[in-house]
Amino acid sequence: MSDVAISVRNLTKTYKLYRQPVDRLKEALHPLKKSYHKDFNALDNISFDIKRGETVGIIGRNGSGKSTLLKLITGVITPTSGRATVRGRVSAILELGSGFNGEMSGLDNIYLNNTINGIPASETKKRVQQIVDFAELGDFIHQPLKTYSSGMKARLAFAVAINVEPDILIVDEALSVGDAAFQRKCFAKMEQIREAGATILFVSHSEGSIVSLCSRAIWISNGVQILDGEPKLVTGLYMKNANQKVIKKEAVQKEYADLVKKDKNAKKETAVDEKNKTDTVKEINEKQPIKTDKSRLDGQPTILEEYFDPKLKPTSTIYYEENGAKISDVRITTLDGRVVNVLNQGEQYTLNYKVKFTEQDNRVILGISLCAKNGVVLFSGNYPGIKSYESMPAKEVLVSWDFLCSFLEGYYFFTVGVFDENNMFMARIKDACMCRVINNNNKQLTGLVDVKLKGKLYV
Repeated sequence: MSDVAISVRNLTKTYKLYRQPVDRLKEALHPLKKSYHKDFNALDNISFDIKRGETVGIIGRNGSGKSTLLKLITGVITPTSGRATVRGRVSAILELGSGFNGEMSGLDNIYLNNTINGIPASETKKRVQQIVDFAELGDFIHQPLKTYSSGMKARLAFAVAINVEPDILIVDEALSVGDAAFQRKCFAKMEQIREAGATILFVSHSEGSIVSLCSRAIWISNGVQILDGEPKLVTGLYMKNANQKVIKKEAVQKEYADLVKKDKNAKKETAVDEKNKTDTVKEINEKQPIKTDKSRLDGQPTILEEYFDPKLKPTSTIYYEENGAKISDVRITTLDGRVVNVLNQGEQYTLNYKVKFTEQDNRVILGISLCAKNGVVLFSGNYPGIKSYESMPAKEVLVSWDFLCSFLEGYYFFTVGVFDENNMFMARIKDACMCRVINNNNKQLTGLVDVKLKGKLYV
């Protein structure tokens, strides 16, 4: 069996553009076959292969040909020339409401959409509750689709697409609607599908989404394939040239090649530097045992109600198998121990959790990471501070991480974990807790991180 899930060869889609509708009739009836149209190449000679299990992102401006490419791959439209070959069961989210009937209920549309995609009713019946639970539409699942908002349609479309165990999942900008928790839930589910070995083709305008989800990125501009390679570099060059009407393909490809070479050299240098400094830093860190102030988590926690939203609960939490350790009581507190999940920019907080080991004297690394709702990791860190292992002084410890809330307004998710000395997870909770950052300082900032920007004007 071929290891290629999607094969695209010299794919071209040309549309005829007419100045006015009557020109189409004139061209069809003209005895000398006079042309009244102008050819427009929505896609021009696109070629690539996607292997089984790969997650590939497609990025480009509106009108660049991304959606046309997906429609050709899924067979919604036919190519002018070239071919697209797909091997495996495909589940696609191309447009909100596609494959649905507005007069039918959400529940009936689940059966309708799966039937259109060749999935028998008997198989749908086995999965329907799983789909309904994921969509989180409540009683609206029995209401006509025409009464749904765009966010509700997106919930239903995504729930149907990902709960049929597809070999290939194709998603076209379907995750830009819905609330923060559901968006994160969708990204987490896509990550889970990817880890299970499915092939994912993902179209997005979000640099962070492609960087976090994809192993490759393909940049398309005006129907032309510009780059195919490492997501961070491809999206970085795309963002650099986002405002250019005409992309100089050869110049961009040369710059990409230079960046790849520079990145490889930097990784080699970093590896050497880390090795040289490890012995010195390890000596210092191993003399600093974990301080366990259990009073922060013992007893009934005090909630600072003004800054605690009980609705802020992640729906994308994934618990890893416990292998000698159990993580519990993950919470964010103020420095004086009051529980919060609505954070102010510029203030100090603490992330606390307990780790209970089945045995004493475990040599471990304790770690946390923070990601935005699209999965982009903003930071990750570990105790003792470098990749060395700490001997646990007891079967149960409290881990406390003091941090400065330097993030901008938005929703964020903490992940916590414990590695053993074989670099294997003893326990891990992905998206263990969720928080919202607010701005009480009336700062006009956008993005993810507050870099304490200060402007100066010289006249």
